[in-house]
Parts: sequence; C-alpha cells; structure tokens
Amino acid sequence: MVRFVAAMAAALLLAGCAESAPGAPVPTTATSGDRTGPVDTKVPVELRPVLSVDPPGSPTGPDALAGDDGVYQVAPSIGEFTHFDDVAVQEIPTGGWAVTLMLPSDSALLFADWTSKHVDEQLAIVIDGKLIIAPRIESAIVGGTLQISHRYTEADARDLARSITGG
Repeated sequence: MVRFVAAMAAALLLAGCAESAPGAPVPTTATSGDRTGPVDTKVPVELRPVLSVDPPGSPTGPDALAGDDGVYQVAPSIGEFTHFDDVAVQEIPTGGWAVTLMLPSDSALLFADWTSKHVDEQLAIVIDGKLIIAPRIESAIVGGTLQISHRYTEADARDLARSITGG
C-alpha cells in the first residue's frame, strides 16, 4: 500500500457530487466526474483529530501514529465509517488529482458541525490502526462531501482511494 502523509499540503475541501452505478470499482480512467457509487469498506475508516506532530521516531502509546514526516499524536475518533455513498478520483482544475468521498447523510450533519469548529486543523484518516493521511481542514464541510486534494498523480490518487476503501 502506498502511504500518503502529505499532512501540510493535502487539504479537505467542500466539493460537489454526482451519482453512478452502485458497486463500481475505482475508475481506471478519470475525468472530472468519474464516480464509484456506494462503497462498503473492508475495515472501518476512523477520523481522528491531530493534536500534534512530533519529530520522526517510534510512536509510543495507542494515540501515537507513525507518519512519513513525524509521529502524530491523535485524539479519540470523531467517527468510524464502513460505508461511503460515493468515492471518486478526479482531476482538479488547479492541477493534480483528488479523492472525493461522500459521507452517508446520517453522518454528514455531525461532520459539518465538527469541521466548522476545527477549520485549519488536521484530521487523521486511520485504517486498521495505521495513519493513511492527515489533511488540513480548509473550510467547514457542510455538504457531506469531502475532497482530499494535493498535487497527486492519477496513480497516487487511485492508490489513496484504494487505501481508504480497502479496494
């Protein structure tokens, strides 16, 4: 699994959404509208607030996670997700590629409330106890759709989508 810990450069952004066939795999060719439809993850995806980032080293304790650029001290999970209404890999107008995740409606309101109180903070995406990425929240995510963007290549974005969904 390719590990992405571009914590300072990646960002969660409010994004639009569309629908397509349920259960489709992460697209192999991407345009601005490629979607997978509903996705059940193989293991829960945890969203954990980042409290601090220490210099690289060995993590100690259950709330310390190793990242490529340091050891992340994280707070308890604000939510675990085993289902996303949609997952997309998209080319973004500012350059690079992004992964867009649509949260289930029952989680979208809670996530909107939490992100509105934590703008400019990092949120770790943790799967099976491993830090996948820790993007910075650029704005409140009020529509239930979050986008992890960076100057990813298409292949990097697809690997990130597969890491998040377990696909």
